[in-house]
Amino acid sequence: MNRKLFFSILSAVGLAFLTGSAVAATPGFTTANVNLRAGPSTGYPVVVTVPNGAPITTYGCLANYTWCDVAWRGERGWMSASYIYITYNGGRRVLTPALAPVIGINVIVFNRNYWNRYYVGRPWYNNWNRYYRRPVAVQPIRPPAAVRPVRPPVAVQPVRPVRPIRRPRPLRQP
Repeated sequence: MNRKLFFSILSAVGLAFLTGSAVAATPGFTTANVNLRAGPSTGYPVVVTVPNGAPITTYGCLANYTWCDVAWRGERGWMSASYIYITYNGGRRVLTPALAPVIGINVIVFNRNYWNRYYVGRPWYNNWNRYYRRPVAVQPIRPPAAVRPVRPPVAVQPVRPVRPIRRPRPLRQP
């Protein structure tokens, strides 16, 4: 009995996950002719060039919302968010880091599983290590331990030339 309950809960969670993923797709349009790339950087190969104004589907973006996972005519790849229009409040808006979470665009990661799912058979498929660069964790910048106060500059007076000292003349003796 417990086993049946476990599997029914597991299947319900899986179904909710799948439907949640399908609902998370956001329709949009391109703002210009733009390259759909195999990864989130201009260093990845071009999958296809998507024409200006083409309807696309956005499945999610990186955490900083600069690159998004996009589909166009059966092709899947990564596009810079600055080339994506979405419909918001009745108008087309460029997808920005401030707007993306408001409209419910998921944060996703790019990894080898994505590469293996969409790019098998492409001429560059076996070059994963050539393209992929592991994200570097950004360390916060710490101020120096002791910060000296900034002093205002000292006013500099012009230097006057020094006159030679005149020695008194010796007195004449009669």
